[in-house]
Formats: sequence, C-alpha cells, structure tokens
Amino acid sequence: MSEEDIAAKRFWTLQAVRACALAVCFAGILILADLVALPAFVGGILLVLGALEFFFLPWFLVKQWKKLG
Repeated sequence: MSEEDIAAKRFWTLQAVRACALAVCFAGILILADLVALPAFVGGILLVLGALEFFFLPWFLVKQWKKLG
C-alpha cells in the first residue's frame, strides 16, 4: 500500500470517528430535550461521552499510528 493510500485511509477513519461522536452527542441532546423517552441522565452521559470521543479518540488514534511508524 502506498503512502497516499495509508494517509487517505487514516483520514477517512478519523472522519468516521468524528461523525459517530457527533451522532452520540446528538442522541444525548435529543434525550435531554425530551424528544426521546429515556431518563435525562442517559442523555447527559451520552452527551459527555460523545464529546470526549470527538476530542480524544482521534488524538489517541494518531498517537497509536505514530507508534506503528
């Protein structure tokens, strides 16, 4: 696999991780707004986990990829 292929694969992986994190945050917001019939604490947990996933999971992935070379 060429360097460009690896870079493209990693780029799209990061974008997918961020999109999933936004979906988790959005689900939390829907729950907190009482648009989904679940307890509010579940919405809060999803909102916090989604934000953490959005900011820290891509950083962690890049760190792991740098270890691989």
